[in-house]
Amino acid sequence: MKLGGTHSQFRARLEPEDPATERSAFTERYAGSGLVTRLRERPALLVSSTSWTEFEQLILDGHNLPSVVCVITGSADLGVCLHTSSSGLDLPMKVVDMFGCCLPVCAVNFKCLHELVKHEENGLVFEDSEELAAQLQMLFSNFPDPAGKLNQFRKNLRESEQLRWDESWVQTVLPLVMDTLLGQRLKPQDPCCPPYSFLESQGTPFQ
Repeated sequence: MKLGGTHSQFRARLEPEDPATERSAFTERYAGSGLVTRLRERPALLVSSTSWTEFEQLILDGHNLPSVVCVITGSADLGVCLHTSSSGLDLPMKVVDMFGCCLPVCAVNFKCLHELVKHEENGLVFEDSEELAAQLQMLFSNFPDPAGKLNQFRKNLRESEQLRWDESWVQTVLPLVMDTLLGQRLKPQDPCCPPYSFLESQGTPFQ
């Protein structure tokens, strides 16, 4: 509501019947209870926590998109990630942040993105502006839709939160570490190296 004072995109399309009720383009706050609710007839809010450098630009002009307000950061209905990895090995932390607050994401594809963004599970992956525009059309065609994909993605993200970082590390990373250490232990010893393994010298730190 505060943003409506300086940015017309956030102002209410229609004034509320009760003059004591505050309304923005997205929410309404009731004077008596102070309860804030989302408006049924509201535009979608799309956020992209991007630096908007020359490497992170995607032009969507000319596409017949639904009513969408795009902002760089903040609370939103959908996140867009334009990050690509020069090495193909690093994952975008902006998506980790978005997933941390259960925000579904549309992300441009690159080599290891599938390790984070599960297409049609917690978001969508696109190759170019044409595909992103089609995804926005599909996701926002009946917005807000309680039975739509956005809500399903958000539900999947909430359920995935049940597995915490340390639990995920034990399930996913620890077996790889132990296999690697065991493999090193079974290799013939180099004559120049002492005949003991990491596990024997340090104990088993993962028990």
